[in-house]
Amino acid sequence: MSVVLPRQALAATLIAVLAATGGFLLARRLQAPVIPEGVPRVPSADRALEGEPAPDLSLNDLDGKPRKLSEWRGRWLLVNFWATWCGPCMEEIPLLIAAQRQHQAAGLSVLGIAMDDPEAVRKAVQELGFNYPTLVGDEAVLGAMEQLGNSLGAIPYTVLISPDGRIRYLEMGGIDATKLDLLVHRFLPAAP
Repeated sequence: MSVVLPRQALAATLIAVLAATGGFLLARRLQAPVIPEGVPRVPSADRALEGEPAPDLSLNDLDGKPRKLSEWRGRWLLVNFWATWCGPCMEEIPLLIAAQRQHQAAGLSVLGIAMDDPEAVRKAVQELGFNYPTLVGDEAVLGAMEQLGNSLGAIPYTVLISPDGRIRYLEMGGIDATKLDLLVHRFLPAAP
């Protein structure tokens, strides 16, 4: 038995599959190791923003409440853009959960920003046991990524913001345990 879909539904399905596949492949291709200072990195994020003040973005949390980045001023803020349909994003979430648990006493706060359906995000947050807040949206998330140096819109994408609100590090692609440890030890005071 075959099912005939209307052209619009077929086109929307094809676009969704291509976008998910393309985002996954682009994120994998752009994944790069942490490179020592002074050595050029992948030019996929706007490195000129490192050292500049982070914009005070506002996005909704899972309860629909607007939240601003400035709420975390005074702490190191590791902002991670992700989606439930993004394989590399889902792989790094356990590392982010561990980082929040291990380094919150040293002043680290992890913040997830999901470019996804709120119900899918809510389910993932519950199943994976997130211990950090998650904001959610669609076009607003794309705008937030662009303001934080990601004009490609590829995920995962991670930004480290210092307690004084300055962008200190941008990472296009997934973060593995080694990269995360290097970042924590490079930037956080007295990180264990």
